[in-house]
Amino acid sequence: VLGAVRARWPELPLAADANGSYDAHDPPDPSRLDALALPRAPASERVVHSDNGDEIPVAVFPADGGRLLIWLPSEFGSSPRRTALAERLAERGIEVWAPDLHAAWFLPTGRYSLNDVDPAAVGAVLKAALAETDKTLYFMAEGRSVALALATVRAWQTATDDTSRLGGLLAFSPNLYLRTPQGGETADYLPIATASNLPVYILQPRESAGFWHVADDVRALEHGGSPVFVHVLERVSDGFHARVDFSPAEEAMTRRLPEVLLQALELLAGYGGTPPQPAPLHGDALPPQRPDGSTLLRPVAEIRDAPDLALPSLDGDLIRLDDLRGSVVLVNFWATWCPPCVEEIPSLQRLYRRLQPHGMEILAVDVGEDAVTMRAFLKDKPVEFPVLMDTQGDALRRWGVYAFPTTLVLDRQHRIRYAVFGAFDWNSDEVVATLQPLLNDGQAPDAR
Repeated sequence: VLGAVRARWPELPLAADANGSYDAHDPPDPSRLDALALPRAPASERVVHSDNGDEIPVAVFPADGGRLLIWLPSEFGSSPRRTALAERLAERGIEVWAPDLHAAWFLPTGRYSLNDVDPAAVGAVLKAALAETDKTLYFMAEGRSVALALATVRAWQTATDDTSRLGGLLAFSPNLYLRTPQGGETADYLPIATASNLPVYILQPRESAGFWHVADDVRALEHGGSPVFVHVLERVSDGFHARVDFSPAEEAMTRRLPEVLLQALELLAGYGGTPPQPAPLHGDALPPQRPDGSTLLRPVAEIRDAPDLALPSLDGDLIRLDDLRGSVVLVNFWATWCPPCVEEIPSLQRLYRRLQPHGMEILAVDVGEDAVTMRAFLKDKPVEFPVLMDTQGDALRRWGVYAFPTTLVLDRQHRIRYAVFGAFDWNSDEVVATLQPLLNDGQAPDAR
């Protein structure tokens, strides 16, 4: 499927550095002072009032060109590097309006911080931009704010017949799920994901769990009639253009982003605007659900058999899950570019030493990387459990993994009993106490 995606939609090459190469895993140099890392102050600040009287602060970066970009923040808020990118876009003739949705309602930043923002409030920013300029408007959004942009445009389509000046949406790493699946679950899309017909250009970092499911995102968006482009950004991860920690490859791509976005806008402009009639909305437009906040493993809603798993290990041996039947198995999906994944490796190793004598095995499934990368990464890390190589992401899709790290715990009959995404201390007494009943189950009395 991903091969078809790459053949169908444009990909722009990532420029190398002056030496013709770069290493996405080199740590950033904190002494590096470049234009994209140290921005100037925003050109101006203004306040847009919603129909409910809410005051939405908007940073405005004026430009003389005929396009205006409404850039919604990610759920983790803005950053100086976003401001610098907005300035570079303005220098190239694209006016940028950046509403601060967190400041408008004193929202703390975080994964679900924008769930309750009313699309009508963002619509007030859209209305002001249309009234005060004669430019063609585009949205740019990241992560969960992509759904907010889609909902805003659909509400505008419902309220007016004049949508010709809405050019489309630039979507970084879209997260259109009702909630992030815990592992092995079916991903439920928000209703708005299939109820959009505006042109969409997806910018998807390869070093992201979302990369492996971008074809599903495309199908959901196309269901409502949206024409969709996909641009895979090589050797960068989510938020590469905004984080304070970034690799040389991510810095290089950030420098290229203004030109990449200009080309994306040219493609979207070819559709001549957004259709005046919205796509049908199926189901209730519910806000994304939040997890229960538990820091421990969550029991799965329905106990089910684990999918097949047979992958080569780093040593070249074929490891089959079936060969471990009778053992409790912890299956961890991860990648070396994922900081939380890396952080939890020592605790997984401690858990392995603690519980392997009692019948627990750990299979660490690395997704999308090669053996050379993995050997270099593990050179100074004492890992005793097998590391399996899921180079093409086939196991990831079969097991229903949508975020890194995702870990599933199987009982001795290899039924999925627990699943969690995110990293924590696997060797804590609480986690061990949660796993102990699975280890006890099926053992002879003298072995307990």
